[in-house]
Amino acid sequence: MVAAPRLSDLYAGAHPVLAAAELPLHQQLVVPMPVRTAPYRRTFRALLADPDRTDRYDALIFKYASRNGLDARLLKSIIAAESEFDPRAISPAGARGLMQVMPRTARHYGVRRSALCNPEAGIRAGAGYVRTLFAAAWRDYRLKGVRYTDAPPWVLQRVIASYHSGPRALTGRRWHASTRAYVRKVILYYDSNVSDLRRARTGGPTLPVFSRALAPGGSLY
Repeated sequence: MVAAPRLSDLYAGAHPVLAAAELPLHQQLVVPMPVRTAPYRRTFRALLADPDRTDRYDALIFKYASRNGLDARLLKSIIAAESEFDPRAISPAGARGLMQVMPRTARHYGVRRSALCNPEAGIRAGAGYVRTLFAAAWRDYRLKGVRYTDAPPWVLQRVIASYHSGPRALTGRRWHASTRAYVRKVILYYDSNVSDLRRARTGGPTLPVFSRALAPGGSLY
């Protein structure tokens, strides 16, 4: 099983890689660490009670997370937030599949519109887009040499926001209410057992552990 420290445990201390770096960082969280409400707890219980639904795609999630240098639990959290593990989900705007990728975005990753509801194709396209957002954040914030799996929470939140509302959210200072709600939702899934990969066949070391990144006041140091 692939499990890592919960985000609620990560918002304290200093980042071992970034602490000594002099970088022009925003350090602004999109949202504070959210609190689990009763409706979310009920949703977590319902999903965890149906492992054939929540864990069916763990091997694919791990495969494409590893291929793209991403945290598999982050991908699973996005899937939970986007489709609740329904590969046939289609949004009113036309986003499709487990990761609710728009067809025009999927084409950049070699996935046709008609294939997006195929679980592997949908995860491949979604993981590719997440990697593209991380790469853009790394350029914007000059994070060369830092692994994507070591992203501090303020960067992670901006990547999640961008997955929802587009790349401009990476460098924004204001976010729409719907984007903030989406970031809270993904983080709450990430901070729950729903995002653990219980059926992943890792064939090697588990994912790197997230580093402690932010002090309680919300600054990097």
